[in-house]
Amino acid sequence: MIVSLRLALVIMALAPAAAGEFTPCKAGKTSMVGHAGGITIQRVGFHETYGEVGATVFIPDSEEPVPGIVFSNSAIHGRSNNTDLVRFALALARSGAASIVLDGDIEWGTPKYDAKREPHVMACAGQWLLMNARLDNERLGVAGTFAGWGGGHTPICQSGERPCWHPHLALTFGETSDVEWYNTNNMLTLEGQLRMARFVQRHWHLAEVKPEWLAQETPN
Repeated sequence: MIVSLRLALVIMALAPAAAGEFTPCKAGKTSMVGHAGGITIQRVGFHETYGEVGATVFIPDSEEPVPGIVFSNSAIHGRSNNTDLVRFALALARSGAASIVLDGDIEWGTPKYDAKREPHVMACAGQWLLMNARLDNERLGVAGTFAGWGGGHTPICQSGERPCWHPHLALTFGETSDVEWYNTNNMLTLEGQLRMARFVQRHWHLAEVKPEWLAQETPN
């Protein structure tokens, strides 16, 4: 069953499914960006058949398992304003959730259905985070555009894929169906980002997301 709220949240109940063998992930060397404010910041790349996809990782210090989110893209470019999803992920990390943010822009000025993130690199990003952070498997999520990777009749876990990212919620934006269109336009405003972040905060019982976290510059 999928429960959808127009604000942002889709709670996902997805059973593992098999659809052929999973191609092993090829992650590059992880580089440390720094550690500040109780958050470890790293960079990693994934070697896909079409080239390398980089990613930024945020892992909050914690003695307990933390929630985790895979972001399909690192920015939304609208007609008149932009959203830095790396900064958004950092705000959630300060609230208590780990994340991995794949490089790449959502060009919302001319949205297209074929501009979706490839399912394999999304699965590899989730697999990497599961293997490199202490996560709560009951509090895993995805954010952005990820059609073809779980949901409906598409598989979330393929044969041979271990460990497998099995999300329980999704922040859907970057696509052109009615709800995603509404969410994307909201994510292009600070008010909409705060509403989205606080929805995740309440659902996962995290620390309160402060508005200034979404307005500050993201560390290089």
